[in-house]
Amino acid sequence: MKWTTLNFGKHAGFSLPQIILSDADWFFWAFYKEFLWGRLADEADDLAAKAVAIKIPKPDAEHWEVEYRYEEDGRFCEFEFVRKDAPSYGAGYRRVSRLPYLDLSFIRRSRTYDKCGCRNLLRDFRRLYFGHRTRLSKRRCERFFSNRKNFLG
Repeated sequence: MKWTTLNFGKHAGFSLPQIILSDADWFFWAFYKEFLWGRLADEADDLAAKAVAIKIPKPDAEHWEVEYRYEEDGRFCEFEFVRKDAPSYGAGYRRVSRLPYLDLSFIRRSRTYDKCGCRNLLRDFRRLYFGHRTRLSKRRCERFFSNRKNFLG
């Protein structure tokens, strides 16, 4: 897929896959406010559908879940992949939620504005999907979201 580069605002010069993996909070804000139009709106629809159903990158993914962990004050802290049959981490966290896939909108839907939580989510995404020291280049971001094998459905 050929992704359009934004020519306006704070993300001018970036494609939507780059933006969602660097500022998911802004992407979902713009998406839900219908701030994007034309071809960008079509790309945003496609990207949003993929971003809420990312497969777990394990050979036996059906036996794993994404565990979202929150601090005592309700702020998102981190996510990890855990075996479905494993007990929830729980210790030190007020709330733990699990899904059988990764949802990049999970933080924004839980708490409308949590920039730190979104940064934590994207930090863990980069570490678990690409490797801790991997740079999320434009090419790498676009390639990830162009590969249908990375998503459910």
